[in-house]
Amino acid sequence: MKIINSHYIPLPEPRWLIADPYGKIYEHLGTLTVIEQDPDIKKGEYGIITHQHPVVAFAETGYVEDAGDKINYVASLTIPNGHVLDDIDLKECTQICLSKSRILPYIKFNILAYKYLVSKPVEDFDLDDLVDSLKSCSIKLLFPKEGLQEIDLTTINGECDGMIVSDMTQLFFAVPFMAVLHKEGDKIVCEIEDEKILMEFVNQARAYLHINPKYRFHFRTSLEVLNEIVEKLNNELNDYLERKEA
Repeated sequence: MKIINSHYIPLPEPRWLIADPYGKIYEHLGTLTVIEQDPDIKKGEYGIITHQHPVVAFAETGYVEDAGDKINYVASLTIPNGHVLDDIDLKECTQICLSKSRILPYIKFNILAYKYLVSKPVEDFDLDDLVDSLKSCSIKLLFPKEGLQEIDLTTINGECDGMIVSDMTQLFFAVPFMAVLHKEGDKIVCEIEDEKILMEFVNQARAYLHINPKYRFHFRTSLEVLNEIVEKLNNELNDYLERKEA
């Protein structure tokens, strides 16, 4: 890579907290623009590529304080010395909230959770980690206050292989599933690993109990292939959840 030029643009207050695709949270101090020669250009021609990298201060520099049955997150921003995320383009990051008013609506949380999911191997996705990360930066999550949450489920990437996801206007759930196809008479039957899927829904539901321990979940679907898992979720999921008083 041949660097032709670079330019740093500091950002004025109030600054934003941003999340990289892996769910790490930073205060966005400025942007470093880098211009380099295009390595794929043909001989005798000339071309450039421009990258923009966020310059940040770490937002997660706090520690966890154990106070009996409660956990208090004590967090503060580092001194504003810039750290360049040189392996991440600015366009890959998500603006969360202003650093002075740390409030995050749940619809924006859903977008952040989805980007976090698709940036990681599915088996490494942990909604709990994301919720705890936001709390450690003293970000207040504005979620629905009602106890009963109706969740509509559908699939992406096919009916028998892909993800089960919730409607993005509701609390975010995204669970991988693999199904086995076999023939019964003249029909092709799609069997889904119900128990494994149930427990992944349980794990994600537990993350939401950190926000509101009074949540109860009722699932719906318009897809026949999900009818059995939805019935299982409604009959069993809430029984796995331990709720403490809010």
